[in-house]
Amino acid sequence: MNRHTLPRWASLLSAAALAFAGHAAAPRLLEPASPATVTVPATEEESRSLAASYRNHITTIANPFFEGRAPGTDGNRMAARYLEFQLRRLGLEPAFPTETKDAEGKVIDSRPRSTYRQVFTAPPSLRPGDSTKITSQGASFESGGTSTELKADVDYKVLGYSGSGDVTTDLAFVGYATRNEDKGYDTFFGGAKVEGKIAIVLRFEPMNDQGKSRWSASGAWTPAAALDSKLRLVERAGAAAIILVNPPGADDPRVNKLEGLELSGSRGNSSKVPVIMMSQEAADRLVKAADESGRGLRELREWADALPKEAAGVLALPKAKATVKVAVERVPLMTDNVGGILPGKGALAEELVVIGAHYDHVGYGYFGSRDPDPRGKIHAGADDNGSGTSGALIIAERFAKAYASLPEGAQARSILFMWFSAEESGLVGSKYYVKHPIAPIEKHAMMINLDMIGRLRDGKLELGGVGTAEGFQEWLQPYIESSGLTIKQTKSGFGPSDHASFTGVKVPTLFFFTQLHKEYHTPLDVVDTINFDGAVQVTDLAFRIGFDAARRPEAFVFSTGEPKADAPAAEKKDEPAKDDAKKDEPVQENRPGNVGGVAVGVRFGIAPGDYAGEEPGVLVGEVFPELPAAKAGLKEGDLMTKWNDTELKDVAGWMPLLSKAKPGDVVKITYRRKVEGEMKEFTTECTLVARAPRPQQ
Repeated sequence: MNRHTLPRWASLLSAAALAFAGHAAAPRLLEPASPATVTVPATEEESRSLAASYRNHITTIANPFFEGRAPGTDGNRMAARYLEFQLRRLGLEPAFPTETKDAEGKVIDSRPRSTYRQVFTAPPSLRPGDSTKITSQGASFESGGTSTELKADVDYKVLGYSGSGDVTTDLAFVGYATRNEDKGYDTFFGGAKVEGKIAIVLRFEPMNDQGKSRWSASGAWTPAAALDSKLRLVERAGAAAIILVNPPGADDPRVNKLEGLELSGSRGNSSKVPVIMMSQEAADRLVKAADESGRGLRELREWADALPKEAAGVLALPKAKATVKVAVERVPLMTDNVGGILPGKGALAEELVVIGAHYDHVGYGYFGSRDPDPRGKIHAGADDNGSGTSGALIIAERFAKAYASLPEGAQARSILFMWFSAEESGLVGSKYYVKHPIAPIEKHAMMINLDMIGRLRDGKLELGGVGTAEGFQEWLQPYIESSGLTIKQTKSGFGPSDHASFTGVKVPTLFFFTQLHKEYHTPLDVVDTINFDGAVQVTDLAFRIGFDAARRPEAFVFSTGEPKADAPAAEKKDEPAKDDAKKDEPVQENRPGNVGGVAVGVRFGIAPGDYAGEEPGVLVGEVFPELPAAKAGLKEGDLMTKWNDTELKDVAGWMPLLSKAKPGDVVKITYRRKVEGEMKEFTTECTLVARAPRPQQ
């Protein structure tokens, strides 16, 4: 067994039991003790014990039993209970007040710091049954005196977009219900309406004989196929209910799939009218019964494909009436931040050092996944962010022992250990905390964030936020030099994780991150891939910095570090997370792609190799097939140095350039590549493509 792996058969119970054993080591200080003293790294023996404790925690947190820890899953709640148990075991105090509210939501009683949970509402889940529940449903049609009852889950399913309603009325076919100004295509040209009717809508967009898009050179669907905008158009045209159907002959793996509640609006947006999806077979029977000429679904699809310019694509279907009945209930999705307090000592005790990590992940792949067919697959999230979650636990254990060993009269800040939920949904948990802190924000001296620290390779670590306090970088230097790690430093405290929420309220932050990998946000991010020893090295550095910062007499003074650092905190749901797949290719229910508020509307197709390169440029990490970067010949390890005529310094400088680009733009890229041991410069061109919403098309 490799020292960086654990057998797949390791059980949850044994891992949880072993995790209860104490492994914390008291910190050893350089003598003589003084405010300038630097805590030295853990010994080899201490590191072995810490690695065993770390392995047990992450094996538990990333076990499939925890369902990928997405808000709305039982696994997310069990993970919170596991964290709370560990805090109680360590003797940490509850961080949050317990509030009792009346029927109107007014707080009528509050007990300070009496619970480890900070409850908040997470964004709606796309997993069927989490946020939207069907209480009743039905569909049928009548033609020529014959009534046909349709079967739920066979002939139709209620979509997550659906509102409630009971509608019996005439039908109208509205084709693809889309518009493309460049092509002169507009289903509702001239203000065409379907007032009070049930509208039958085709998925995707006009197709050629091969079932591919007529509107892109590659045949891929364009943004005109997006369901959100499609259904909004139909609703604005006055539809009383909507029937969605896959067009026959479409070259798309979903063409024969009957989808349901998992097909939902971006950020959980829903329609005001009933919305169902009907099977091709049922829809074919319906339109043949309703169309005056008896045409079937394939013929109506071809009619919509060939819609002339400046002509409405609405077709009355007068020979049948249909009934669509849906009653849905929207259930608020509650989740918890988990936090414990280690009380400080002396005059510094009123100030807080926050050590945090998010414990949620993307669950069953209904959002946020990079897998090509993710839904229903458990995404264990071992590195993202079982690694940081477990790291914060062993740091908490070390802190508890270290504080117990402090001499009489010592001065030390209180430590708030925080595990955030709904980070993957848009930094929701950390943003909620900074709006509802347990102490005034100005009492928060520093925030350390651990996110994806489990894949240390070649000793390389990224440390963000070193410019968020005056003199921070200089103060950190002894810790960096004694860490045994190769550390790339970035000044900005904004970026793809919860530290950004604290930077946004002017709290100095540090972000520990061991960089991207191909398993990120896929079902393959499992415990077997974790470097336990490497993670312990990272947590040792974080502990030493946090421990000494907590005892530092002077408070760190917040600094912007960079010109735009005082902008609102970047939101993960609206920015790329840790790779260009999220900058450049939105995940399912959110993320239009944004860095520090800069939206990205095109796809390029790489995951950067790092964010703080050793030399100016953007290092190419993973190259995604069939996208512009791959077609332009870029490969992993290339260093992009120019975007058209603009010099590239780093990823942060590249993103505004990408944000200004439009689909169809041709970009000249200058890059360097090692050829036969020598770095050589090359140029290439690529044509950027639209960022098509995925998979809601």
